[in-house]
Amino acid sequence: MLITQQFTWPATNWPATSPAAQYTVLQVYPGTVTALQNVSTTSVTLTFDDSQSLAYQVRPSSGALPTPTYGPEASVFTVNYVPCRAWLRHKVRKALADRADQTTTTQLNWPDDELNEYIAEALVELNTLFPVGEVAAPITLLPTTIDSKGNKIGVTAYALPSDLYLIRSVEYVTSDEQYHKYLKEKPWRGGETTYNSFLGYPKVGVLYSPTSGRYYPGNYFVFPEGTINIDWAPAGDGDFLNVTYLANRALPANDGDVLNVTLKDMELLSLYTQMKAWIRVEGSDSRLSRWRGRDDGVGRRDDLPTLKHSMVIKQLYNERVNDRREQRPRTRRLVRR
Repeated sequence: MLITQQFTWPATNWPATSPAAQYTVLQVYPGTVTALQNVSTTSVTLTFDDSQSLAYQVRPSSGALPTPTYGPEASVFTVNYVPCRAWLRHKVRKALADRADQTTTTQLNWPDDELNEYIAEALVELNTLFPVGEVAAPITLLPTTIDSKGNKIGVTAYALPSDLYLIRSVEYVTSDEQYHKYLKEKPWRGGETTYNSFLGYPKVGVLYSPTSGRYYPGNYFVFPEGTINIDWAPAGDGDFLNVTYLANRALPANDGDVLNVTLKDMELLSLYTQMKAWIRVEGSDSRLSRWRGRDDGVGRRDDLPTLKHSMVIKQLYNERVNDRREQRPRTRRLVRR
């Protein structure tokens, strides 16, 4: 159903310390980012279908549509489920009973920057446990060059994709794509500065010398981090390396940045963030008697068996992680009352 709703946001200084004179409202989800309208106030009225998942972003700007100059993100409004930091932080606040719209004050217990840090930590944890599925990235090889002494110098070091987590395979492909070969990883030992041996012949893995005009792949190694090295001089005539790897998810810079996660991933991120928030509370109240028990070395507390809330959230988080690893549906047990 189409509804009309007014959205407001706090005033922003842009550029520099000058108050923003104009704001642009953009629709950032779904699809491509689209600028909707410019406003000179800190509120806007939008009409949208409340049955769809939508995300609107507000930025200070200058210039006319469709190509204004944008400042930093001022606010984000979401409708229904949207895989972004703004939606996730709102979900965490509801679980923490930290909603300003249901209290007599607008003072929040957990500031945005603290929850954003916990969300970033949760994404790093998710990348370690469940990186993005296999991604293929071709790396074009470069031709050899001739130095001042007439020696051929091959280009053997190439940058890897910035989101790489773990290499699964490296395949060498000729320019006509008629020859394919999966390369073997060679451990880095240092001191290897050339692709030829001391006799002038190629190293192990290269069948013919580059001077004969025939180039064959040998091995590869990764050193330093983010750089792949090969131990032969490639032809550089269109041949390439096809690197298949597991990828990291990018950390969001803004609340409206769409995350590369599933709905199940969002539950893991939410539980991890809640756990970190409750650990902070328990750390602040560590001197209170209700947190003291056998687990912290104080002794038995049969008179006040209080369970730390972070431990409950941690147990739920570990259960969801195990379910995800085993790719099994969540099970529920019926208890007769």
